[in-house]
Amino acid sequence: MICKDIPQVLYCHIGGSGTWGCEFPEDIHFEGLTVLQTGMEFETPYGTTVPMKLYELDASVTADGKPRRVLFCPFHGWANESPMYDTPSERLFWVLQRAGVKYILTDGSGGGINPLMEPGDMIAPTDFIDLTKRISYLEQFNKNVVRMRNIICKDLHDILVEEAKKEFPRVFRTGVMAVMEGPRFESPAEIRMLYDMHCDICGQTMMPEAALARAIGALYASIYLVSNYAEGINPDWEKEIHEIYEDTATTTGKVMIRAMAAIDPSKITEKAEDYWIRTNIGEHNTGKE
Repeated sequence: MICKDIPQVLYCHIGGSGTWGCEFPEDIHFEGLTVLQTGMEFETPYGTTVPMKLYELDASVTADGKPRRVLFCPFHGWANESPMYDTPSERLFWVLQRAGVKYILTDGSGGGINPLMEPGDMIAPTDFIDLTKRISYLEQFNKNVVRMRNIICKDLHDILVEEAKKEFPRVFRTGVMAVMEGPRFESPAEIRMLYDMHCDICGQTMMPEAALARAIGALYASIYLVSNYAEGINPDWEKEIHEIYEDTATTTGKVMIRAMAAIDPSKITEKAEDYWIRTNIGEHNTGKE
């Protein structure tokens, strides 16, 4: 259903393969959560978004004691096309910019490169190496130069880690994600290269999301399920990846909802705007028409 009015919300959960194996948020059965609207599609200059959901957290479960509306986008906004040929992130962030979103939490999954990691672990990356070949549209969201220093908001990151530790036996609170080009997985030779580059996990979704979040002035943090050993790390591992998705989806969903509820804006002092470098290109895009 095409929605002409974009809801004004401060919070967004970008779902990924971490919650892919369930109907989120309905299957979590989280007390204090009410789904307000489903099937929300928006027309953007980059095309039509995937259907999104809007839910509300009751004041009794939020850190600031106020009702909280959250926009949920499933599976990073990907539809049926490869992200290499599509613009799912740009469609989503065009909406988020106009919605006024300031806090973004993301879930996903990836292949474990660090030999210490095992399928079923969680990691909250603190940095990335972008090896994709996608066209950048950042300047269409912000005319300033966007710096990548401290790309992960420490406060949001700490919340995600602490909530994940309540549900998962092993949570890595730091690490580097290699963002790779889909729609294929990596070769053993590529994984050896990424290992030498000190990457801990590889996936396809942290970029351009992290950069776009900064471009629109939103704080961002993500957490990833280790869904498999990266190629060549453990050649004997043959478990079906989707089994892990299905086994952990509702648990990951619980982590994401609790983390969203635990955000207290009054205790977060970092601003994404602190990492813009103003240039002579022009004033930054505020998202207003």
